[in-house]
Amino acid sequence: MSGDEIEEVIEEENTPLFSGFQPHSFLDTPIGSFKGPNSLHRFADSFTRAQSFAASKIDNRIKQKRSFFVGNVPSNESAVDDELVDPDLMVPASRGERLSSVIYDPQNRSQIFGRPDRSMAGMYNDDYGSVFSPPSRSNSVFEHRSRGRKDDALSFSSHKSMFSIAASQQGISLKQIEDKEGNVVTVLAGQSTAPQTVFNSVNVLIGVGLLALPVGILKAGWILGVLMLVACGSVTYWSATLLSKAMDTDNTIMTYADLGYAAYGSLAKLFIMCIFSIDLIGAGVSLIVLLSDSVYALLGDAYTKNQIKFFSFFVLLPFSFLPLRILSFFSLLGIISTVSITMLVFVCGFLRTDSPGSLITRMPTNVWPLSLPDLLLAIGILMAPFGGHAIFPNLKSDMRHPYRFTETLKATYSITLTTDISMGVVGFLMFGKLCDNEITNNILSTKGYPSWCYPLLCMLICIIPLAKVPLNSKPIISTLSSILSLDKPSAGPIGSFFKSATQSFIKIAVNALFVILAIQFPDFDRVVGILGAAICFLVCIILPCAFYLKLVRNIRSFEKLILIAAIVLSSVLAVVGTWAVIHF
Repeated sequence: MSGDEIEEVIEEENTPLFSGFQPHSFLDTPIGSFKGPNSLHRFADSFTRAQSFAASKIDNRIKQKRSFFVGNVPSNESAVDDELVDPDLMVPASRGERLSSVIYDPQNRSQIFGRPDRSMAGMYNDDYGSVFSPPSRSNSVFEHRSRGRKDDALSFSSHKSMFSIAASQQGISLKQIEDKEGNVVTVLAGQSTAPQTVFNSVNVLIGVGLLALPVGILKAGWILGVLMLVACGSVTYWSATLLSKAMDTDNTIMTYADLGYAAYGSLAKLFIMCIFSIDLIGAGVSLIVLLSDSVYALLGDAYTKNQIKFFSFFVLLPFSFLPLRILSFFSLLGIISTVSITMLVFVCGFLRTDSPGSLITRMPTNVWPLSLPDLLLAIGILMAPFGGHAIFPNLKSDMRHPYRFTETLKATYSITLTTDISMGVVGFLMFGKLCDNEITNNILSTKGYPSWCYPLLCMLICIIPLAKVPLNSKPIISTLSSILSLDKPSAGPIGSFFKSATQSFIKIAVNALFVILAIQFPDFDRVVGILGAAICFLVCIILPCAFYLKLVRNIRSFEKLILIAAIVLSSVLAVVGTWAVIHF
């Protein structure tokens, strides 16, 4: 028996079943390698958790050291007895030990046992939901709550024992870890296997940015374009390994924001929150621009692009009111659509025999950039597809064996880089100097393909914004709700009505902001370019190198020189690339 088979057997024997797990259900029936910890059911659970990471991307608790922990409990005995159970976060706590939810963001009330409602009436969070079914009230550790009297308070070990029983019924494993200062905390053990992490990581990296790669290679030319694309993928893979090594310096670091706080304090966490907010807004804008360009190319002059963007607001808005567990399903459709679009572009290249738009009769192409401004514009476009570092720390924390994260990165970047290069090269060969902002727009605007290609391609494109825009809006909506204290219990029916009305207004306003900015910035390649230049260089190279320099000890002089050079070069490229998008 091989090492991987032994590991799979050990994992299968020691891993409790998930809540609601049905031994004879289709998703849990062994299919090839999809069995045990890698069953389709477990893949679905892992994917749902990954979506929750994206939906809680922004951590606006600037002064909080860790995203999934609360502050230290006072050491005196009376204070400990008074805080055996935290009434706000619903987590057992005593003598510096905390039971935290690694899977979900406590601020968004996404605990494994439901939201912190003193009445305990609602065990599910309406917005985020849970992949774990809540335990019955009779089994809930949260029924046993300290009333401030020492004789009534249960010991921490009693709380921990009761939680362990409840957790085992839900298929949740606990583990104790020690932080950099030697404090011991109890957390949820990671659930995802290496194949599941690869799947989630590829989902993060392969997005609509690849549709602009043909025009990126056009602007940079064959030689520099392909070399820059390979360089961006290789460097971001290296910087992702730096993030992983920086996380290893303190086992309680579980998010990108945690790394920022550990390295440079609360100001870094505030800076990261602002950067992530801009990134999410830009991603929402790019999706709406993509939608309007595609529908316009299909329908012709029946509607203007701005009218289509206006209509898209009313189509996309209802999805912002759906809970995450439903949006996760649409997100899966978005992944399928992106992969299908990639395959359909290849197919279209062989279905047409005449240029433009054919791989049989190729268009003329340029080996070198046509101008310096074009080369500078290509910087951000070719960097944009590799902006997944914000979620990588969460994905590593969710792994059964986090030490295998670097191994999963090799597979992830091999798949992603191969896909990106293939799309860029094929699209450039098909349309050459006629490459539009999106390769799909070229196909929709070119006659001669089979009639079924056009509506199918447009439908696949339309599915992606339906899946991604609500996920991009959720962290922003959650942050604004927190700033306005809408996440706190309301007083009376009037307070509840006011809170609901305000939350609805925020959701409407965020989606309206996406549409307004999409009207102001109508070029898909420029929106992608500015995200790649202004955001990706910062989040994917500059900050990971800075975190590594600050947190990792005993760095060799040569390695330190390479890190500093990477920070300086990336800063120059980020500034130049952003300036080019704005100026030209």
